[in-house]
Amino acid sequence: MAVHIPAEIERKIEAFANLTGESTDDLVRDALLGYLEDRQDALIAAERLKHVGGRTSLEEIGRKYGLVGAS
Repeated sequence: MAVHIPAEIERKIEAFANLTGESTDDLVRDALLGYLEDRQDALIAAERLKHVGGRTSLEEIGRKYGLVGAS
């Protein structure tokens, strides 16, 4: 997969990589994984709010969104 990153953002990533000693690839990968995990959490929370009166197990939600066994 190729993604276009605007020059300004690329400079920020490179500066942060230099500051931390991490590679730019690792920084971008970790940022994307964190973003996806946050979005998944938001989906689960929204689903839970739909069923305020009832209960849905975390396992059921995980199966619904294909998250079972994901880390």
